[in-house]
Amino acid sequence: MFCGNCGRYRGSGACSCVPARFWRIPQVRRAAAEGDANALIRLLLRHTDLAQDAIARMCDLSQTMVSRVLSGQRELRRQETVRRVVEGITHGYDIPSPALERVPPELGLALNGSPQKTAEVLGQVAGVDVEDVPGVKEQPPASAVSSAVLSWLVSGPTSGGAEAHVAEGPVAAIRSASATFSALDNRFGGDNARAAAVHYLNGTVVPLLRESHAEKVGRALFAVSAEFVLSLAWMSYDAQRNGAARRYFVQALDLAAHAGDRLLGASVLSAMSHQANYVGTHAEARDLARAALSGAGERATQTMRAQFLMMEARAHAAGQDKSACFRAMSEAERAFGRRDPGADPGWIGYFDHAEYSDEVAHCHRDLGHAHVARRLAEQSLASSVGEEYARSRVFTRLVLAAAVLGQGEVEEACHLGSVVLPQVRATSSARCVGYLDAFARSVRPYRGQPTADRFLNQARAVVSAAQ
Repeated sequence: MFCGNCGRYRGSGACSCVPARFWRIPQVRRAAAEGDANALIRLLLRHTDLAQDAIARMCDLSQTMVSRVLSGQRELRRQETVRRVVEGITHGYDIPSPALERVPPELGLALNGSPQKTAEVLGQVAGVDVEDVPGVKEQPPASAVSSAVLSWLVSGPTSGGAEAHVAEGPVAAIRSASATFSALDNRFGGDNARAAAVHYLNGTVVPLLRESHAEKVGRALFAVSAEFVLSLAWMSYDAQRNGAARRYFVQALDLAAHAGDRLLGASVLSAMSHQANYVGTHAEARDLARAALSGAGERATQTMRAQFLMMEARAHAAGQDKSACFRAMSEAERAFGRRDPGADPGWIGYFDHAEYSDEVAHCHRDLGHAHVARRLAEQSLASSVGEEYARSRVFTRLVLAAAVLGQGEVEEACHLGSVVLPQVRATSSARCVGYLDAFARSVRPYRGQPTADRFLNQARAVVSAAQ
């Protein structure tokens, strides 16, 4: 088969119009398998250096027709034309088989019988994640994970954290990688280094989990692997790849169970509660937070208790259950007042005064208590220093802007929203964009006021660029 663009024979490798990497792109493989000529033309322009005239020659079409397909003004439908275009683009190339049509609904949503099985499942989850298989961004229903949560709740041990401490070799390397990726996530957003984290999971963590280890080393390896997968789950959640995130969360829970680290497992459930609340399943968020507190038991530190209770309070506030929210917040306040940071595991260290005040501010914002939400958001921002948690400050600033708007101060609220726009733009975080979009929707009733119109135009540009 000779290339319609350069005239060289493709089978000999003489034609280099379409690079090999193009055929490894999941959307390309699906389009080729489905014979989708329109998608292939658009993907060629997006992922190669080919110009419109070159694509036209390759497809035996006029450049005007190619331009119309690319702009969406025209779709190729005639069977003969579609066949000619698909053959002109694909014939002579070694194209990998297409990815799965859809993520298997049960994949990664149950606990496994062994760490080796967990390694196998993690490899499969990472595979559908990398391939961007349809369904990987969709949040599974609450019922899909209830069995895993129940299994964890009724399983032992209940002795708290893992007792094995190994500070050398692969365990230390994974611990360091987890800290690095978490720092990148907190500062720059989940999509900043998520692909690299998935690669590290596949290339380093999964192979180690498949091996046999002495009990002490094995438990330490399972614990640090659980922390790593938990950090990847957070990154995926922040990127709003919710299907992948939920599967990583469940597998982190499983690894924590294999490590015998009850407290880490409870922290995973709390993180799942956070995600469930964000996507609007408030009853599930409440139940996951309660499961975290119940599963941790008396071994939970006061900081953990406060964090788990604030997740429950957030769920109640989002569901507009004021009395239940205040009960949970009151318990959280008492626990936070008794906390001893020196007794906490490293992974809960982020829950400081700034984070606690931010969670309470979120609750009052959702309940419509604008004055209290404003005071607590300002308190959170005043307590937060450095760039370590830059993304969290974006959330807090937008909560503050919403609270100021709730007090009727439109001009100041829009100013606060405008100030945070460069930070949203610089952060690879779908959640930051979501917070901005939600605040912009609350400003829309004030269209016609110059400050509101100016902010809405600026916000629209940022949100559109991120989509």
